[in-house]
Amino acid sequence: MFGFHKPKMYRSIEGCCICRAKSSSSRFTDSKRYEKDFQSCFGLHETRSGDICNACVLLVKRWKKLPAGSKKNWNHVVDARAGPSLKTTLKPKK
Repeated sequence: MFGFHKPKMYRSIEGCCICRAKSSSSRFTDSKRYEKDFQSCFGLHETRSGDICNACVLLVKRWKKLPAGSKKNWNHVVDARAGPSLKTTLKPKK
């Protein structure tokens, strides 16, 4: 058996490079393997790298299985977990 392996990460200091989630019930992994698909899958105009959560990895894998010519993307996921959004700050408290 192998004596050394990379420890499983369930928390990320910077957060997921796509959705910005800082903790996840599933693991975080390095985004190098998926970065070439970020622009088409998530509709990004800039390059992103770092840790990626398993939920976003699954979206990339789902995007790869779409039929050729499909325009579907997961742009609504980008920075979705970054923090309080404009919607929540504008709602009056009851």
